[in-house]
Amino acid sequence: MELRHLRYFVQVAEDLHFARAAAHLGISQPPLSQQIRVLEEELQVRLLERTSRRVALTPAGRLFLDAARATLREADNAISVARRAARGELGGLAIGFSASAPFVTEIAHAIADFRDRYPAVSLMLREIAGTDHLRQLEDHLLDIAFHRSRAMPDLPDTLTAEPYLSERLFVACPPGHRLAAQDSIRLADLADEPLVLYSQDRSPFTGHLLALLRESGIEPRVAQVVTDVTTLFGLAAAGIGVMVVVESLCTLQSAMLTYRRVEDDIATIMLWLVRHREPTLPCRNFLGMLGAPEAR
Repeated sequence: MELRHLRYFVQVAEDLHFARAAAHLGISQPPLSQQIRVLEEELQVRLLERTSRRVALTPAGRLFLDAARATLREADNAISVARRAARGELGGLAIGFSASAPFVTEIAHAIADFRDRYPAVSLMLREIAGTDHLRQLEDHLLDIAFHRSRAMPDLPDTLTAEPYLSERLFVACPPGHRLAAQDSIRLADLADEPLVLYSQDRSPFTGHLLALLRESGIEPRVAQVVTDVTTLFGLAAAGIGVMVVVESLCTLQSAMLTYRRVEDDIATIMLWLVRHREPTLPCRNFLGMLGAPEAR
């Protein structure tokens, strides 16, 4: 039995007229009559009573009609699922990010647009501390991750990293702080300046910042290390120490903090887009919204 036999039968059962059913199906009447007979012979059941004046369903035909319609609905649904899956409209997408990544405008917009355009895709957003997102990518627990570092991360052959956004560093301090009064800031201005830092266990950014300062001849003077972003901003606002952040975090405005750009050419850090070399279709769609090379 083929699906077309069911479609032919359902159309005849709805029209109760072979000529009209053939016209709706876009075929001629003789082949339609022949296919209905083939179906009945295969089932060894008479589904239709035919006379020169009328066509009627037999009791078996009425019951078979309900089952045929249900089968066709399931078949149509299966076809739809296959086609939507082929377009990346079904499945899942797991994204790993640090606390600062959602403040990058392009990333925030891409996530919102993806949820609107692909509502049937299960979107999992995971804030991940340290570099654990790289391990989770290797273990296929993530499809894509955002990683901050000055150099390309060391990855296995199955993963690839693309530079996504280079961000300038900014110093955050209370409005009455001496650095807030300067029009421009250099890394040298941070010499002997107490710093509040986010734990290196929580973010690789801190390690890169400390290395950058030491390369500039500055031994960091650490006033406090915290494991919560809110605490980090709070201590900086309280004057416990100045805070160095990426530009996207400057969107977190507070009357108790002033942001000043660090002008040194090396005072930048790259946000890397890390993913599998063979991304899933939902991942390809998300990459397209990010404007990543893989989707171009």
